[in-house]
Amino acid sequence: MTYWLHRYGNKQHAWRKIPTVDRVVYERQLGLVEASFDNDGVHYGGRADLTHSFEFEIRTSLAPNKLRERIVLAWSALRLSHLLMLSKARDRTSSASGGSGDGEELQRCFVVDLPTDAAAAIEEARASLTSLLEQDAAIDPVEFRTHALNSARIVDPTRSLSHLFILPSRRVDADRYRLSFMIVLAHMIADGLSLHNWLGHFNELLNTRPAELYELLVQSLREETIRSRLPPAQEDLYPPIPGSKARQRWFWAIIRILRHVRKPLPEGFVNPLRRANRVTLALEPKFSDVLDYSAEKLPPLNSGCCTPAMSLSASRRLAGLCRSAGTSIGAGVFALVALVMMDIEVQRNPDTPLEKRKPFIASFPLNPRPFFGYAGKHDSCMLAFSDGIVIPFLPPDLPLEGRLKLLAKAAHRQLRAYQKRKEGLGNSHSPMRMLATNYITAVERAEDKLPVQYKRGVNPQGNYPANSAWSAATCGVSSVGLVKECTPGRYNLDLPLGSPTSGERDLIVDFRELRGGVRARDNEFLCGNSSDQEGRLSYAVSYDASAMDEQLVELWKRKMESVLEPDSSESSKL
Repeated sequence: MTYWLHRYGNKQHAWRKIPTVDRVVYERQLGLVEASFDNDGVHYGGRADLTHSFEFEIRTSLAPNKLRERIVLAWSALRLSHLLMLSKARDRTSSASGGSGDGEELQRCFVVDLPTDAAAAIEEARASLTSLLEQDAAIDPVEFRTHALNSARIVDPTRSLSHLFILPSRRVDADRYRLSFMIVLAHMIADGLSLHNWLGHFNELLNTRPAELYELLVQSLREETIRSRLPPAQEDLYPPIPGSKARQRWFWAIIRILRHVRKPLPEGFVNPLRRANRVTLALEPKFSDVLDYSAEKLPPLNSGCCTPAMSLSASRRLAGLCRSAGTSIGAGVFALVALVMMDIEVQRNPDTPLEKRKPFIASFPLNPRPFFGYAGKHDSCMLAFSDGIVIPFLPPDLPLEGRLKLLAKAAHRQLRAYQKRKEGLGNSHSPMRMLATNYITAVERAEDKLPVQYKRGVNPQGNYPANSAWSAATCGVSSVGLVKECTPGRYNLDLPLGSPTSGERDLIVDFRELRGGVRARDNEFLCGNSSDQEGRLSYAVSYDASAMDEQLVELWKRKMESVLEPDSSESSKL
């Protein structure tokens, strides 16, 4: 089997138990998507690491030191429930193509090195946690996250691929507090869906009595439980290509030729928030007791975040426009992001004739699980990548609602193609073709992200290179809808509390806020959208702060929040 193809649906990434004297250790090779993100993190200062701050509201009768220990206990249970959180990454040498005799290659692997007992699990979890809970000085979670994104990489793959920070609590009522956290995950172990799953479970565990948590640790260390929780690589789940070996070779030949002759998207306009020249922003080492600001360890670029939040009335107005246009709200989100970017593009370049205006190009990730029928838990990183969609440029002197409807229809039509899943090689969005194309793309991405000295010369396209004349997207957009796991109201804070020694409930925790962030790549501007139970829309934006002008980012944020408000200057154009 061709070297680059041996990892497609071939159980190449199966977990195996490693013989040891006194520990239970499991290991598996990273999948291609996982390896691509591992290359980001290892070779580019933690690039793409998920760095999310989140906040709970709590009532408790626990003293601060006892509260810290309860959090450690819940964190221990969370890591044993979702094993990639306690995993490490290491190299191993193996035959280069699953036994084809082509020599040996260095493989990157997940290693799940299990604690010997519950007490050891707690101590190992403590080592992947930094508590500032009992610190007197208040810490702004937004500022702390900014420093975390722009200091040395926080996770150490040789120790743990996750880390949790507990920030000082603040009183909001007579017996209520806000408790802030920041979680850092190597992107190779989690995507947005698994992150939400884990944070919702963490909320549940914090509301669990300590005796039950300890028993959960004991049960989680049973070998049959461990085996059931080891998540597969997505490449092992890809369905086999039907037919004979000859038919399969023909299929892959066609896929590669289609990539060679495909028509690229048109060139889009450059993100108008970009600076004329890149800058490096130095931060005062304000949190040097817990973050490393060593110059030689800093990431190659600065990362920034912003969090636009639309009012309920503006969110409902967008939803109403989408209904009247016959589109999804997700398509409306793409349209709104495009519309605001177009307005700023006109402000920055007012003399460009309309006929020379380029379209808005949006890139977006795909959840591939439905394409290969995976119904398991969201417990790892499983992603595919789209070619992007094209949204035509409409000038800001047209009526606002009409513009939004037209842009939403354009987005909806293209996004819908990824949801129909019609089979057949002739359909570029069929599951089989999409998975095959993404597999080859993942092979190329994993190779491309390696520094020159580590490249292996893997080239799936051979003498027919993929048509790579693709322009960079104006920005990235994704919409996940309602994140049920991270919404307020799951736990009743008004329930009675007992004393810590009574065995009764001594801690109630309910979710309040989640602010997402990643360490950005060059020129990235990634806009993630979600909604709450009332339909209120909010955004988590991560961007290359060395490339984007912070004042223009703030302008974009204000426009996103205000453009659909009744008193917005935009509304006067209706």
